[in-house]
Amino acid sequence: MDNPFKKRATEYFDAPGALLSILSPEPLRRFFESNAASYFDRLAIIVGTPGSGKTTIARLIEFDTVVSLLRSLPSTDHKDVTRALTESLVIDDLRPRVLAFRLATTPDMRDIWELPYSAKVRSALLRSLIQARAVLGWLRKAEGVGVDLAKIRVVAREQFEVQSRLIHTDDTIAFRNYARSVEERIFRIVTALVAPSEDQLLEVGPQSAYEPFSIIEAIRLPSVAGVEGGEITLKPLCIVDDAHELHPDQFADVEQWLRGRELKVARWLVTRVDAINPDVFRHALASESEEHTTVAAGSKLDRDWILKLMQKGPAERRAFKTTVRDISKRYIEQMPSLRRHSIRLEDCLSGKEAPLSSTDSKHLARNVRAVIEESGFGSTRIDTIRSWIPPELSEDTRQALLRILINRESRRTPQTELFAAEADEQEEVTPRTVNAALISGANLRLFHDYGKPYYFGFDRLVDASGENIEQFIQLAGSLVDNVETKILRGREPKLDAKIQNDVLIQQATASIERWNFPHSDAVRRLIAFISTRCKERTLEANAPLDDGANAFGIPQSEMDRFQKEGGRLIQVLHYALAYNAISLTENYECKRKTWCLFQLGGLPILKGGLTFGRGGFCEGHLSDLIASIGE
Repeated sequence: MDNPFKKRATEYFDAPGALLSILSPEPLRRFFESNAASYFDRLAIIVGTPGSGKTTIARLIEFDTVVSLLRSLPSTDHKDVTRALTESLVIDDLRPRVLAFRLATTPDMRDIWELPYSAKVRSALLRSLIQARAVLGWLRKAEGVGVDLAKIRVVAREQFEVQSRLIHTDDTIAFRNYARSVEERIFRIVTALVAPSEDQLLEVGPQSAYEPFSIIEAIRLPSVAGVEGGEITLKPLCIVDDAHELHPDQFADVEQWLRGRELKVARWLVTRVDAINPDVFRHALASESEEHTTVAAGSKLDRDWILKLMQKGPAERRAFKTTVRDISKRYIEQMPSLRRHSIRLEDCLSGKEAPLSSTDSKHLARNVRAVIEESGFGSTRIDTIRSWIPPELSEDTRQALLRILINRESRRTPQTELFAAEADEQEEVTPRTVNAALISGANLRLFHDYGKPYYFGFDRLVDASGENIEQFIQLAGSLVDNVETKILRGREPKLDAKIQNDVLIQQATASIERWNFPHSDAVRRLIAFISTRCKERTLEANAPLDDGANAFGIPQSEMDRFQKEGGRLIQVLHYALAYNAISLTENYECKRKTWCLFQLGGLPILKGGLTFGRGGFCEGHLSDLIASIGE
């Protein structure tokens, strides 16, 4: 099999069997972590950045994938995925419960917006096209697993006898043919060189609005080969994927329509952040309660629809680490050259520090001596400060920490007489704590001063991925390439700290340069400004933030006026959030003030040489950010 790390997007795995071989159950468990039933009895609006796992979830629960999984159970080890699907109510007693079809948004659906018709007519055409393609998709999924089309039964709602007769639910072949005719007629209208007038639509288009979503209650299959239990009654699920490709007005109309409580089929609207109102999305992220979206009259969150944000905060890091560890294991198992050696990615990423060269070590020692002399501290006090440093650390890290601690003590000590060394010997010095963050900050300073590798080890790879699965696969893929090369050359499959550090930084830099989304140039300028300010703060001699800063903080009061005063930054920030360049933390309490933090994503942190730690920020104002994106 080709290197799966190079494919990244799950859409590139056509066959369900190939897809199952690399899918992990962890994203599914995280997705359905609360009230799985609500995803199948009302509209679910699923919002996430590219690579956050939206399409992976959709592909996994599609009917042919589920049947392929159930058929493979006797001979393959997919029990963990099966358990996750059972917990998610997609499977019950090793039988599918949902007939899911992923409907990708296509250009012809967007083209309906350009037709010279009233909004009502364009809306009706798009809704009919979505429903026709969903019906055909459901039947195609059933046929694809070997079910005889003529034996499929469409279960219509009792009070819709007339409507069900019009769309032929009692004859599955006629039901499919009618859906085909609706799709064909609409397709002809959309692709016509000259669109027919609105008055001609009754002649060339559908004779009436096509509304099977309001009529269908279930789809019954006689039996499925490889699935025990005979006849299966399934809940149809239409997953409208990549809905951000629609015109914003189309998106709003489809969202409003799919919220309707009279619709009995399950429906998901899967979109990137692009389609969501910037202010709505920002407040949804800030609240973490997923309770903000455009509210229509008579529509209520959780009762009529749910909003699922795929973005996860720092509290989810442990779960994300478990997910990507499992994903890397499954991907590597598809690579024969690595599988034969029982390779685990985390074992290949050495966590051993690379010592400084003798030349750099001597330069660092001279620098520390100069700082000691400048401080005026006597030998006793220096020894006391040195005693605070854990002895098990490497010599260069200890030296870097000593330099930081001396600078800190110098700032704390009042400047009195020039020759006060003797008095200093007698001064009581309060013991200071050297925590993990400060040790990390010292090593980060060595990275900037001497190029000592900093970004290495599996934990740093997870941090750099920014809670984004595709970003993890992209970064890990570059490392796996190096591991595979070592194996082919007969060497130990282990990457030292320097190789990891260089590969990750190069990959992050190249990825940022390839950004090609709306306002991407302005986003690059924004993150460059924040990175520069954070780097200046991080490299201050006394390391005031321990491991430094990776965020820019503005007063929350200024952010509350953002919609009025943000100008072009409103859209720039929207796309920066949508593509993992920045995340927001609002109402952050620090120094008796309330801040809004613009936190850099994993790739900008790698490129800028900053910490992955949370909470450290440099202070500024909204006007600074607005100025940073200027041409």
